[in-house]
Amino acid sequence: MAKKNSQSTSPGKGLFSAFLAVGGTALLYSAIFPLHRWGHYLIAGLLSLLIGRVAYVMFSGLDTSKKAPAMNELPVTGDDAVDRLVSRGKEMLSQIRKEDELIPDPELSARIVELEGITTRIFQAVIEQPGKAPQIRRFMDYYLPTTLKMLTGYRKLNERGVSGGKAQETRERIESAMQVVVGAFRKQLETLYQNDMLDITTDIDVLETMLKQDSLLGSSFQTMNASQASAQAVQTKEERQ
Repeated sequence: MAKKNSQSTSPGKGLFSAFLAVGGTALLYSAIFPLHRWGHYLIAGLLSLLIGRVAYVMFSGLDTSKKAPAMNELPVTGDDAVDRLVSRGKEMLSQIRKEDELIPDPELSARIVELEGITTRIFQAVIEQPGKAPQIRRFMDYYLPTTLKMLTGYRKLNERGVSGGKAQETRERIESAMQVVVGAFRKQLETLYQNDMLDITTDIDVLETMLKQDSLLGSSFQTMNASQASAQAVQTKEERQ
């Protein structure tokens, strides 16, 4: 079985962006609003931390190259529907793994290994938050079984020694399709976590609304994203110098 190639990730970029966002937000807030009371410092701190968190999530990205836990290491949730779904996923991944062991092509095998890791992380996300299970219904009912069927067909073509232009064209289409499938599976994983990022930005919006209602923020204040905050913070610093 081919070894999975490691991919570069950017946790350092996420931390650096978060640092800039926190500092930039605090600096910008102090430039716009006076910090005369402890409540002002508290507001500035909360906004800075929230925007810093958004910046970290946005710029770190999802580490899909990091080794995923094995499917047999995934815990049960106690939710019968979710546990049955994960069990069915384990079975299909087990079959995909068997097909991989019989496929000699190293590039295709590498994509299968990558796909297995991403799929395991998808199930891990559902185990951690069972409410996300409906989001992978089509993934479970069509995408994953069709991928298995496609790999089984590829393996049978090789085992039976089928040659000719049509057979070679089919092999090439399967190899090309696997690259698309891996990208689609990665997108499915990202989609599961996009809601978490949306929750963070929603928290910021709610916090801003409550602070305005309590007359703790000016009516013209608008929460900025990390890049805007950082850019304006640098500009403010240069003006002060």
